[in-house]
Amino acid sequence: MLSYILYLDTKFFLLINNNFHFSLLNDNMKAVTFLGNGWVAYWIILVFIYIYNRSKFKESFFLLFLTQIVPGIFDITIKRLVDRPRPIVALHSLIEAGTVHVDLLGRHLTEHSFPSGHATTAFSLSVALSYMFPKHRKLFYALAFIVAFSRVYNGEHYPLDVVAGGILGYTLAKITLVLYKRIKKINGYNFE
Repeated sequence: MLSYILYLDTKFFLLINNNFHFSLLNDNMKAVTFLGNGWVAYWIILVFIYIYNRSKFKESFFLLFLTQIVPGIFDITIKRLVDRPRPIVALHSLIEAGTVHVDLLGRHLTEHSFPSGHATTAFSLSVALSYMFPKHRKLFYALAFIVAFSRVYNGEHYPLDVVAGGILGYTLAKITLVLYKRIKKINGYNFE
């Protein structure tokens, strides 16, 4: 059963990666993928919060840290346990034989494909940002979906990798947020 799921995952990866590339979209997808890079997105968001919501900066910093670190630790642990090779490595012999083509727009990463760290980060950030700025919730989740899609489009991950990363990021960030709110309520902690 698992081999059939991985077979379908590879077919779906090739369908997306081989059939949706347009020159205008390529550059945009390379840029969008950086929104799922915690080292990029986290600091951009903090600067934005500092400028537009300075009174909540300390609390926002703490909340962003928690909703990133918890899913991030799980993501790295699962990556090392599963140790699924990236598509470019797994399909290497087929690529060399000319039977398969992969459009690789990102870095040439070789290890730890499952789950997608970018999808984990994008969805966990969406949870935190939706809590801080609820009016823009749909925008945050739309951006997370685009980041996840970009990882397949760019040739870095299989669809199953990004789905798992999205679920992992969303679920653990939600759990972290619930615990954060309970602790804040019980302790009456004030970030001022």
